[in-house]
Amino acid sequence: MSLRSRVGGLVPTLLSAVRNVSRAKLRSALAAAAIFVGVVSIAVVGAGGEAFKQSQLETVESQGATNVFVTPGEDAETDYFTREDLIEIQEAVGGTGVVATTSRDGEWQRRAGETERVSITYTGSARMLRRVETVDRGELPLNWRQEAVVSAGFAEEHGIEPGDRMRVRRDGTLRTYPVAAVLTDQPGFGGGDVYLPVRALEDRRYTQVRVLTGSAGAAEATAERLRERFNDRRERLLVFELTSLLRLFTQIVNGINTFLLGIVAVSMVVAGVSIANTMLMAVIRRREEIGVLRAVGYQRGDVVRILLAEAGVLGGLGAAVGLAVALPVVMAVNAAFLGSPFAFSETALGYLFGAFAFGVGVSLVAGAYPAWRAANERPVEALRG
Repeated sequence: MSLRSRVGGLVPTLLSAVRNVSRAKLRSALAAAAIFVGVVSIAVVGAGGEAFKQSQLETVESQGATNVFVTPGEDAETDYFTREDLIEIQEAVGGTGVVATTSRDGEWQRRAGETERVSITYTGSARMLRRVETVDRGELPLNWRQEAVVSAGFAEEHGIEPGDRMRVRRDGTLRTYPVAAVLTDQPGFGGGDVYLPVRALEDRRYTQVRVLTGSAGAAEATAERLRERFNDRRERLLVFELTSLLRLFTQIVNGINTFLLGIVAVSMVVAGVSIANTMLMAVIRRREEIGVLRAVGYQRGDVVRILLAEAGVLGGLGAAVGLAVALPVVMAVNAAFLGSPFAFSETALGYLFGAFAFGVGVSLVAGAYPAWRAANERPVEALRG
């Protein structure tokens, strides 16, 4: 076996690199520590930030990101929707569901005769209400005519249960409604204290329409169709969907992550300078040794390979320890924001592996100049010291 094939082998080169690194333990440890800090910072900031972003996006989506909310626009002829308007909106959105509601203030009369202002939401049918709300106790009536449905907060505050009767004053008229169901407390839009059928109103006018879709993407497309259909020349409809907030929130979080990662990248540059200094010192201290290697037949490429392997060992050691420390931290962040320590997204895993690769890459780049300098020194001058 030739000298070149012996030197060019992966295992001999790595063994030589490990031996040479171990000669200066303190200097090597400090250089690896700089890489360690950078890798931990990138992994925690990147993967942790991704977990936070994902948890917040899920929260926003749970608040109705698959819905489109429509109210009369500035140029609308009236500040409410009629049944004809609902039919036109339904034709524009196609097969998705449309839930129309109107919210008004009213008064609830307690048993002792005291009155309290309440927010009343009127809707067309229990079937529509069932599509946007969840029942906690009781049951929504199939033919909704005279029953009331109350929110969980209102029921808890006043001790109301299904089967109770409540008196509500609206437009000067006091009426009694049996309570059919109590809804589950959940985030959303357009909810009130009390829900009544729209037929309880003398005028069936709606102030808000909720268009139900199956996904955030479908909601965005539906909103665009409504704007094109009704707001071509004037703003007949005010269309709002949470996907616009999702995009804005994503941009903000990504911007913050990019800024923080930029700061971390500065620490990686410092780590690269530390490794370059370590390698230069090693080249100076081993000048005669390198001259001997060149004299016995080592080529420039062999010397470069050995020194780059040393830089790679320093970077790999620091990056491996950094990843081992960062991983449990990111798992704790996942558990806090996503409910499971193993809820790694593809982006989060990319940050983890990217941090390791970046740490090793910075080390190799930092070791390139010392390796080139050592390889291009004449063997005779190196032997002279």
